[in-house]
Amino acid sequence: MNKFLGIALIVLALAIAIVPIFTDCQSQGKSLILVNGNSIPMKCHWTGLAEIATGVPLIAVGAMIVANRRKENLLNLGIMGSILGILVILLPTNLIGVCQSAMLCNTAMKPALIVLGSLAIVASLVTIVLARKAND
Repeated sequence: MNKFLGIALIVLALAIAIVPIFTDCQSQGKSLILVNGNSIPMKCHWTGLAEIATGVPLIAVGAMIVANRRKENLLNLGIMGSILGILVILLPTNLIGVCQSAMLCNTAMKPALIVLGSLAIVASLVTIVLARKAND
C-alpha cells in the first residue's frame, strides 16, 4: 500500500508542478503593463513558480515513501508530505495569491491546486495512519 501511496504522491506532485505552467496568465500572453511601457508578470506567475518549488520536494517524498519500509521513516515522510500539501493550498489562496478577476488562473489554476494539495494531504495522512498501525 505504501508503494501505491508513494506513486500517487509522485503523480500529484507532477500535476502540482505542471498545472500552473499552462494555467497562469503569462501562459495566455497576459502581463501587467507599467506606465513606462515595461511589462511584469502577474502574481499568478509567481504562484506557479512557487508551486514548482513545492512539487519537487513532494516528488522526493513520494519516491522515498516507495523506497522505505521503516515505520519511523514513513511517519516522518507522511508529516513532510502533509506540510507540503498545506503549502500547495496556501500559495494560491493566502501566501502569494492569483489574479482577482475571472481570469484562467482564478478559475482553473487555483481550484486545481486546492484539489491537488488536498489529495496530497490525504495520501500523506493515510501513509501516517498505515505506518502507525504497522507492527502494533
